[in-house]
Amino acid sequence: MSAKFENGSLTILNPITNNAIETIKVSDITLIDKIINDAKTDIRWSDLSLNKRCYYINKFRKQLVKNKDILHKTLKDETGKTDFDILIEIFTSLEHLKEITKIAKKALKTSSRSSGLMKVKKAYVKYEPLGVAGVISPWNYPLATPITSVVEALLAGNKVVLKPSEHTPLTSILVKKIWDEQIGFNKSFQILIGGGEVGSYLVESRNIDIICFTGSTAVGKIIASQCAKTLKPNILELGGKDPMIILKDANLNRSVESALFGGMSNAGQTCISTEEVFIEDPIYDRFVDKISKRIKTLKSGKDKSSDLGSMIMPENTSKVNRHIDEARKSCRIIQGGVEDNTMFIPPTLVLEPDEDLPIVNEETFGPVISLRSFSNEDELLEKIHKTGYGLSASIFGKDTTRIHSIIKSIKTGNISINDVLTHYGIASIPFGGEGLSGVGRMHGKEGLRSLCRIKSVVENRFNFINEMWWFGRSNKIEALLNKAIKLLYR
Repeated sequence: MSAKFENGSLTILNPITNNAIETIKVSDITLIDKIINDAKTDIRWSDLSLNKRCYYINKFRKQLVKNKDILHKTLKDETGKTDFDILIEIFTSLEHLKEITKIAKKALKTSSRSSGLMKVKKAYVKYEPLGVAGVISPWNYPLATPITSVVEALLAGNKVVLKPSEHTPLTSILVKKIWDEQIGFNKSFQILIGGGEVGSYLVESRNIDIICFTGSTAVGKIIASQCAKTLKPNILELGGKDPMIILKDANLNRSVESALFGGMSNAGQTCISTEEVFIEDPIYDRFVDKISKRIKTLKSGKDKSSDLGSMIMPENTSKVNRHIDEARKSCRIIQGGVEDNTMFIPPTLVLEPDEDLPIVNEETFGPVISLRSFSNEDELLEKIHKTGYGLSASIFGKDTTRIHSIIKSIKTGNISINDVLTHYGIASIPFGGEGLSGVGRMHGKEGLRSLCRIKSVVENRFNFINEMWWFGRSNKIEALLNKAIKLLYR
C-alpha cells in the first residue's frame, strides 16, 4: 500500500521502499465544516479585482520556482517517478500558471455584446465567482493536476477547498504552505486530508458550489449522481484509452517514438496515456518490427539510467499485471527491461489482443500498449468507440484531407496530429472528455468560464421613455411590427 490510515492519522509510504515518509492528521468532521465555512464566509479574495488576482497567482508561481528543489524531492518521495518525469510535471505546471493568467485577463473581463435591433439597450456578460470550488485530485500527478484546477478556480474569483489523493497528499500540503507563507489569503485556498469519505462529504456539502474531480470513471459516476441531487455543477475529467492511429503514409520513426513516449511516460500512469495503437495494414509489419526492437532498449527501475519509474499504487500495479497476464495466454508479448522490484513493470507491447480481453475493454493505466491492425476506417472507428471512452486521441499521416475526415468522426475531447500528449501543456485550449471520459472542460477561456456564474445583463439607455410594447400601447404598434417582420426577416 502507498498510504495507511490508523487512529485518525494517515501515513504516506514511499512506493519503492514501502518506508514511511510522513504521518499526518486526517481531517475530522469538525475541521472539515470549519474549513468549508471559513472559505464560504471569507470575501477578501473574491473582492479582489481580476488584475489583482492575476498578480497574486504570478507571485505564487515565482515562489513555486524558488521552492523547485523541495517540490522535486517531495514528488520523488511519494511517487517514485523518474527525475525527468518530475521535471516535466513541474515545467507543465509552471507553464500553465504563467499562461492562464494572461488568458484570464481577457476571458473573465466583462464582455460587451450586440443588442441587435434594440439599439436603446446595452447588453453585456459578467463572469462572477460561483463561491467555493471543491477540487478532488488524483494520485498520478500530485502537482500538475490539482494546481491547474485550484489556480483556475482562484482566478475566477472562487475560494478553493482541495482534497488531494490520500496516496500522494504531501505535494499539496507543501503547495499550501508556500501559498500561506507567501500569498497570505489562507482561507481562500485550503486543504482537507482523508479518504473517499472526506471527498464524499465535500461533494455533498451545501456550502460547496461546484465540484472539479479528476479520477476514475467509476468514482466520477458516483460524484455525478451525488451532484445531481441538488443540480450542483461539476467538471469531471475521467479515464480513457486514448487511441493512436498510424496511417499508411505516416512517418514511421516519429510514430514509433510518439507511441512509446505517449504510452510509457510516467510509467503509463496518465489519463491521456496512449494505451492502444491502430496501424494501417500496409505498414503494420514494419511498425511492429521497429517498435519491438525499440522497446527492448527501454527499462523500468530506480537508477538514473532507467527510462520508466515506479508504479505509485499497489492496487493499480496489480491491475496492470492482471491485464498483461490475461493477454499473455493468447497474445504475443514483447517487453523491455525491469528491476527486480514489485513496484516496477517492464515497458510492454501486446500484439493483436482478443476483443474480449481486459486490456481492450478497460483502462490499463500502466506502461502497456496494445498494437492492432486495421484495413478501413469503418473498422477503425468501431474499435475506437467500443469502450465508450473519449478523452484523447492522436493520428499520424501526411494526407491532411483524410486525417481531418477521420478526426471529424472520432468522439473525443482532444486530438493531436502527428503529435502526442503535448496538447495538455497548452493552457489556451480546453481540456476534457466525452462519454465515459467525463463532462465539462478545464483550461483555456472555456475552462475559466466553467468556474463562473455567467450573468447576462441588459441595461436600458433612456429611462424617460416607455417601451412601445408595454400595456397601453398604441393600436398602430401591431401593424408596425407586422411590417417590420416582413421587411427585416424575409
